[in-house]
Amino acid sequence: MPKHLLFILIAVLASFLGFGQDNTTLLKGKVSSSKNDVSNVLIVNLNSNKSTITDTLGLFSIEVKLKDSVRITAVQYLPKEIVISESHMNSSLITIQLIDNIIDLNEVTVTPYNLTGEIDRDIDRLHIEPTVTSYSLGLQNADVTKMTQSERLLQEADRGKYVSLQIMDEYGKLNEILSYVGLSVKVNTHKIMNKVSGRTRSLEEMVERDENMNLEKEIIYKFSKRTIAEHFNVPESNLNGFLTYCLSQPDFNELSDSGNMAEIWTYLETKSVDFNKNDFSEE
Repeated sequence: MPKHLLFILIAVLASFLGFGQDNTTLLKGKVSSSKNDVSNVLIVNLNSNKSTITDTLGLFSIEVKLKDSVRITAVQYLPKEIVISESHMNSSLITIQLIDNIIDLNEVTVTPYNLTGEIDRDIDRLHIEPTVTSYSLGLQNADVTKMTQSERLLQEADRGKYVSLQIMDEYGKLNEILSYVGLSVKVNTHKIMNKVSGRTRSLEEMVERDENMNLEKEIIYKFSKRTIAEHFNVPESNLNGFLTYCLSQPDFNELSDSGNMAEIWTYLETKSVDFNKNDFSEE
């Protein structure tokens, strides 16, 4: 075979093999567990650093190549890592079984109740009566979420309309016999003073801070500080500052209202670039 034809053949084969190695596919999978909820489990391609989060059914999709390493992590599970094989690439849907992260404790006895740590046995020993609540009694509005202190203060400061019309007679009460009825204007000075003084706005900001703090706790509970720090390349010592920076952005309010953890994770990933680039941790 002529040398130039041999070189052409080698080049074609090399390009073909190179194309095959760089070929990506959209891997679809389902995370399952025997006990816990499988939503909002973090799926990371360690080679491309792309990530996604499982939906409420545990389903996900992520771009992968052959021999890529994919890590599955969540606080409530033991971390798991898989290497993408031919069978994964050719499968329409892969199933990943996670093991619940259970911390085993040595059996201890707690005095004076002689508790063993085994719930079934300890309940029998304590003879605890069922807790009586408004929900257990079937009372009206028992399932209504309780307002926080800041929400109650805001409701009190911003209650009612600024101006309202009120029907009254000349003597301050309805005179049905003579029908001397007129209209009076009622001004809500309490609401106006709170608005003018800035108290209403201050309470609105307080409610917003409380909501952000709760959301920050939920994010950390779902993914753990270590996972967030490693994936976004933010030191754990600066993680609180990073989350505060993200949650204080004007465009984060609508996103937080949706409660979609997948969108929130993508948002945090985008903001981590700005955070690291501008080095806000030094402020």
